[in-house]
Amino acid sequence: MSTSPEHVLIAGAGVGGLTAAVALQRRGISCTIIEAAPRPMAVSTSILLQNNTMQVLSELNLGRRIFDRGRRIAHTSIMSVDGKVLTEVNAEDVDGAVGAPALGIHRADLHEVLLSRLDDGCLVTGDPVIGFETNAGGVAAYLRSGRHLQGRGLVGADGIDSLIRARLHGDRPAVRSGTNCLRGVTEAETDPPDEVREWWGYRLQFGIIPLPDGRSSWFALIPTPPRTVQDPGDRLTYYQRLYRKFPAPVRELLAATEPRDTIEVELRHRPWRGGSGAVTLLGDAAHPMLPNLGQGAGQAIEDAAVLARRLDGAAFVAAAFREFEKERRARVRWIQRQAVRMNQIASVPSGPLSTARDAVLRNLPARVERTSVMRMFDGAHT
Repeated sequence: MSTSPEHVLIAGAGVGGLTAAVALQRRGISCTIIEAAPRPMAVSTSILLQNNTMQVLSELNLGRRIFDRGRRIAHTSIMSVDGKVLTEVNAEDVDGAVGAPALGIHRADLHEVLLSRLDDGCLVTGDPVIGFETNAGGVAAYLRSGRHLQGRGLVGADGIDSLIRARLHGDRPAVRSGTNCLRGVTEAETDPPDEVREWWGYRLQFGIIPLPDGRSSWFALIPTPPRTVQDPGDRLTYYQRLYRKFPAPVRELLAATEPRDTIEVELRHRPWRGGSGAVTLLGDAAHPMLPNLGQGAGQAIEDAAVLARRLDGAAFVAAAFREFEKERRARVRWIQRQAVRMNQIASVPSGPLSTARDAVLRNLPARVERTSVMRMFDGAHT
C-alpha cells in the first residue's frame, strides 16, 4: 500500500472516521482507514442528522445521496406524559436560516453512502491498531497482524474507548451518566410520519425518530438498573413495563418491535481531549457526549470536515492538528455541557420536580428557545 507525503492514517471506520476519509480524499489527501472489525458495520439503529450536520454533509457533496436515503424532519417536539407540549421547533424556523434540513436515517444507510465514496484500497479491516509511535516521517501504526503502516499523521476515530486516546492520555474510564438507553427499529410508521417527538416523565424519556419506507426508530432512557438483563425479549418486556403509563404511540412502538431489533447501552461521556504531535483525536475518541441533543455523530462529522480543511496544503501535520483542535474545542465543549444539562433536566429524580420542570419549559419564551437552538446549529460551516 503506497503512502504519499500527504498520507494520513485513520483508526476507526465509524461515521467520524469514514467522513474524515471522504473529506480528505475530496481535497486530494490520501488516507488509510484501519478498522478492527472484519468489515465496517453500523449499529442497527437510527441517527438524527441535525440541520448543522446536513449542512456540512452538503458541503462535502454528500447531501443529496444522504437525503435520498432518509426522512426529512418537519417538526420536533418535547411533551409531558399527559401530552402537553413543553418545547417545539418547526422546520421552517430553522431550515432556511441554517441552509439545510434535519433528517432521520438508518445508520446502515449512512454508512453505505460514506463507504461508496471512498477511494479503492484505502480500507484495512479485521486488523486493529495495537500501538503507534512517532518518527521522522510522521507516525507508524502497528497492527495486530504484525504489519505496520506509515503516515504523516494518525487520527484516532476509534470510539469512546479509544486505544489512541488511552495511549496519549492514559484516561480513566468514561463517566457513567446513570442512564441506560434502549434503541429499537420497527416497521410500524408513526403519525405524523415526519416529526421527531419526545416524552419526558419522571426519570424516563422516550423519543421517536421517523425513517423512510414506513419504518420508525425509537429510544427509551431509564435509570441504570443494578444488573443488566441479558435476554433481548426480557429486556424489552422490562422497558414495556416501565413505560406502561406513557401515551399510546410509545406503548404501540414498543409492542411492535422485535426484541432482536433492539440494542441497549449505558450512556457515558468524557471530557474533550486533543492529541499530541502528529496524532489527533476525532468524534467519540475526542469528545464522547450524551445523546440528548442528537449531536454526537454530528460533531464527529463537523470534526472531519474541519480536519480536512486544516490539513489541506499544510506544511506541518502537527501544526495543522493543533489548529484543528483549537478551532473545535470551544464549540464541542459547549455542546457536551448542554447535553449533560439536558439529560439532568429530562431525568429529574422526583415527581414534584418533573411537574415544576414542565411548568418552566411550557412558559419559556419562544425567543429563548430559538436562541439556544440556533447557537447549537451555528458554526457548522467548514
